[in-house]
Amino acid sequence: MVRRSSFAVAAALTSVALTTTAAVSVTGNDGAPGAAAAAERTAQPGGVVVGSAVVTDPEVRSASEKADAVLTDADYVAREGDLGAKERKRVRAAARDLRTMLELARDAAGTTVAEARPATAASRNAERTPLDERVADGAGKAAPAGAAEPTPEAAATEPTNLAGTATGSTAISEQDATGLPVLDTPLALSVGSTAAAKEADEKSAKEAGKKSGKKSGKKSGKKASAATATPSAADIEKVTTSLQRLITKTDGDAVVSVKAGPTPAEIAAAKEAAKERAEARAARAAERKADRAQEAAAARAAEAKEMAKAAERYGNGQIPSNVLCDLSWAKGEQLRCDAAASLEDLNDAYRAEFGRNLDLTDGYRSYAAQLAVAASKGGLAAVPGTSNHGLGQAVDLSGGIQSFGTAEHAWMVANAGKYGWKLPAWAQAGGSKPEAWHWEYGTSY
Repeated sequence: MVRRSSFAVAAALTSVALTTTAAVSVTGNDGAPGAAAAAERTAQPGGVVVGSAVVTDPEVRSASEKADAVLTDADYVAREGDLGAKERKRVRAAARDLRTMLELARDAAGTTVAEARPATAASRNAERTPLDERVADGAGKAAPAGAAEPTPEAAATEPTNLAGTATGSTAISEQDATGLPVLDTPLALSVGSTAAAKEADEKSAKEAGKKSGKKSGKKSGKKASAATATPSAADIEKVTTSLQRLITKTDGDAVVSVKAGPTPAEIAAAKEAAKERAEARAARAAERKADRAQEAAAARAAEAKEMAKAAERYGNGQIPSNVLCDLSWAKGEQLRCDAAASLEDLNDAYRAEFGRNLDLTDGYRSYAAQLAVAASKGGLAAVPGTSNHGLGQAVDLSGGIQSFGTAEHAWMVANAGKYGWKLPAWAQAGGSKPEAWHWEYGTSY
């Protein structure tokens, strides 16, 4: 026979007595099983199921419901609110702490329910011997003299002890259970095993604590106690209020953001600064343009000078077309390249003054063209082979310039020399053969 402690034996016998009482309450005196469902419902503790646990404390239940509502707001603000990264992190951390607290509270509630439910297992065990059979077995034995027959109500509601049913003795108390023999039953063995397992778990926990080290043991012990402590309703409400204030502050700061607009003086100063920047950009652009134009003009002048040297190798009226240069606004007319480049610049200035190009009637003349002009004009034309038109250095103009005293002619007299063009002395108003329309480039007499 296995030895068990008096506490284990008393616990085992008490559990048997309670199981029998539950069976009596379910079946009643007549053994009818119809009351089993009602008995099982009465065995459930009152409370509200939250997750997998049953919270029976009304204050904790109320605090948990409020916390759930605030957590819903926190999730929305953290997901949809116009928050910075730091504010969003704070809200989520506070919500995580509150969820952890709620889980601890509900885990504690679930443990309490699990400890309270084993007493109802007997009502669902269909393999137990019916109570009326056990009562029939006991009825064959002689009852003590003077013993009163129990009423149906007492049999159904008062606790019953198996040993008392057989011998007529009273229920076992904690004091008179110390001297009873140890029963070698599965229930007693399970109680003993549970006690032994509990001692083994405590021993293992102590050994694990020694191996973790002094410093880490102190820190982990503090953290474990803080993490596993069952929070009260006041604790939950405090953390919930803190989270609610954080949501209000962060969400309000993110949404309400008012920035004063600029003053009239600031607006005027900004406009003036923008105008100055625009003018500076325009000046720089104009300077760059002028530089490019100057560089291009210098390049053209250098090229025209080289082409002019090539034209000088040919006789009057004998210059090939590929050595001469075209004029951009006077199609079909050509000049020696240096004369053409200078006349382009002169035409730009004339157009700026009068709004139109120079009206050019004649430029380079080949020898054959000189013969034709001499035949038509007689003494008014130069001897063929001697005209400056045959060198590509003379032009005949109209559009007002062909007449002395006009604004166009006066402007040419005042400005043409800047570009290397002049009216020869013999062609001037007091010359030997006045020709107001005849202008020459780079000639000397």
